[in-house]
Amino acid sequence: MDRICGAVLNRIHSLSPAGRYLVIDEDELLEAFPDEAEKTFDELKRVLTTLCKGGFIDVKYSRGELYCIAPLKTYTEEPPAPESVEAEPILTEEPKRFKIDAVLVSSFFGSILGSMLITLIFAFV
Repeated sequence: MDRICGAVLNRIHSLSPAGRYLVIDEDELLEAFPDEAEKTFDELKRVLTTLCKGGFIDVKYSRGELYCIAPLKTYTEEPPAPESVEAEPILTEEPKRFKIDAVLVSSFFGSILGSMLITLIFAFV
């Protein structure tokens, strides 16, 4: 997410708690843009689309210069993974061993025993 998206998301969160819709004017969203950013309708549309697709906001409707927006979640940057200087050891894969499931075996032999008992009962009756 770029700086413009973060600024607009922070503005939306400052105006409404998460999950509650608010009607906001286009000019108010454009004020949240950083000073060096281009403040146009197309750029605002791109930012709102990016935030919507990322699941950060929900846009119920947009009519003219008014938007009905609900903030859904906040954006937190993930810290970059530290690079290790040492080379990671190469792990060798062990051959997979065939394991027998005790429940499967006991249910198999139980069904055989049950079938034999039913067969004997019907044979003698």
